Amino acid sequence: MKNFASNITIDSLFDKRKSIGPKLLEIMKSKGHTKVSFSKLTGISRPTLNNLFKGETDSKTTFTTHITKIIETVNITLEEIITFNENRIIESAAVFSDNAPADHNFEPEAKEMFNALDDILHLCELYY
Repeated sequence: MKNFASNITIDSLFDKRKSIGPKLLEIMKSKGHTKVSFSKLTGISRPTLNNLFKGETDSKTTFTTHITKIIETVNITLEEIITFNENRIIESAAVFSDNAPADHNFEPEAKEMFNALDDILHLCELYY
């Protein structure tokens, strides 16, 4: 299989797809995309994206095809997918507010609230 970074291959990602799926979802969110916009951007259908995010893609060929599309679209390496830290999204949310200090950290309750709001937005995508 093609080796994109160090000794990490798409095959190794496929073997860890249950833990990689949520990271792909967080990467999508960190790039400012919704599932709908990411689907249009990558050319991957919403149901297929959902399967990728849940780690439920059983075909290695399908997984490879779609991971390659994601890598090329968002300009990320396989290593960056594996090492992606979900907390960076919450910590970087302060960047979106002009009034927040650069070193601002959200309280746990605020993180939970923002995650709930994000889930609500994703639910709204299904109906609108």
